[in-house]
Amino acid sequence: MTALMNYRRPASLLPTMTQLVRGLLFWALACACGGSEAAPAQAPSTSPRSPGDLAGATVYDANGDAKACEPPKPDCPRDASSLEFRDKCRLEGYQLRRCGCETVCSGNVMAPKMHYDAEGNAKECAPEEAECTPPDTTAAFQDACGEAHHRLVVCGCEWLCDGEPK
Repeated sequence: MTALMNYRRPASLLPTMTQLVRGLLFWALACACGGSEAAPAQAPSTSPRSPGDLAGATVYDANGDAKACEPPKPDCPRDASSLEFRDKCRLEGYQLRRCGCETVCSGNVMAPKMHYDAEGNAKECAPEEAECTPPDTTAAFQDACGEAHHRLVVCGCEWLCDGEPK
């Protein structure tokens, strides 16, 4: 038994580095070529909509008008949507989509975004007044706004939360 435990292969039987590399390359080539047969034709999808299908989805143009998405057209003139519209769409967390020959947004970035006061009332954010210092707000309102992953902004001459606080 101890003779089997102390058995060592002769050095001549160990593979050389070149043989190992050749074996790995052969194995990689065999794996890569294994899928070279033509894939069988797939039956058309029986689901009404596949995840990538946007036909009929509600999207919004640069004016904020809602419309149903048409399938993209292959021969369209150069995209006329403004860089500002595209940036605003992305920055607000929406996605740009190509519907027909138009670039549209998955959300309405032109709708006025509502802000909320300490009592939870929704308000439009007026431009900050230059000669006004907004009064201090409560720590509870600051915490509720922050815990909801929003931030306080000055609208007009008051502090408002840029999303609905908790």
